[in-house]
Amino acid sequence: MKSIYIKSLAVLLFPTLFSMPMLGHTSDQKDTQWSYIGETGPKYWGDLGTENIACKQGLNQSPIDIKRTFDARLPSIKFDYSMLIGENIVNNGHSIQINVHKGGLIKLDGKDFFLKQFHFHSPSENMIDSQSFPLEAHFVHASEDGELAVVALLYRPGPPDAALDVLIKNLPMNVGDKNRLGAKDLEFLERSKKIKNYFRFNGSLTTPPCTEGVRWIVSHSHPSLSRMQLNAFQKALKHPNNRPIQPINARTILR
Repeated sequence: MKSIYIKSLAVLLFPTLFSMPMLGHTSDQKDTQWSYIGETGPKYWGDLGTENIACKQGLNQSPIDIKRTFDARLPSIKFDYSMLIGENIVNNGHSIQINVHKGGLIKLDGKDFFLKQFHFHSPSENMIDSQSFPLEAHFVHASEDGELAVVALLYRPGPPDAALDVLIKNLPMNVGDKNRLGAKDLEFLERSKKIKNYFRFNGSLTTPPCTEGVRWIVSHSHPSLSRMQLNAFQKALKHPNNRPIQPINARTILR
C-alpha cells in the first residue's frame, strides 16, 4: 500500500532557517563549529556560543523517547506531495540531505507547511518505548511565516526499500560533495493522502542552535530497509549522527 511514509520509500530551511542547522542544516559546506564527537559534541553544544544556549537550557528539546502517550484523537494530516522538484543531495558533514525546490505540502493547525528538505540520522534520534531504530528520516517543512514542522520516519530492519535505492545511487560519499537529482528521483514521494496514525509533541531542532517551537510528527508506520542499504548510508555518514535523548519534562506526547 502506498503512503506518505513511503512504503516504497520505504526519514536546517532556507539558509537562515538552516542556519538553524540540520534538523537543521542546509549549508553545503562542512560546519566545523560543532560535531557529534569530542569537545564539540552534543554534551558541549550549549557552550560553543551564546546562540546555542537552548541546547543546554531549553526545556522542550528533541529528540525524545516516546512513551506514556495520551490518546487525543488527533485529526488527520493532509499530505500533498505532487510534482516534487528536487534540487540536490548533499553530504554536509552532519547528514545526507535532499533539498527540495517545490512540490511538498502538509496542512497542520490550519496552516500550510512546505517541504524544504529531508535528511537522515543513523541510528535514529527519537526512540519509541526505549527502542532505537537503525535509520530515521526527517522531512522538514516551513510555513510562510517561518514556523517549522518535522515529519519523522523510523526505519526497521527488513526488506530493501525501492525509493531508498534511488537515493543511494546518488549518495555523495565525501563531506562537501553534492549531486544533482533527476526529474524522477523523488517520484516515490509523490502522493496525496491523509494520515491519522502518528505521535505529536513540541520540540526543537536536534542540532545547534537547538531552537524550540518545532512541531514534531512521528509516524506510527515503520518502513523497512536492508542491511546493504543501511551500510551505504553509514559509509557516507562516516560516524553516528544522532543527538542523545532529551528529557521530556512537562511535555505531553499525543497520539
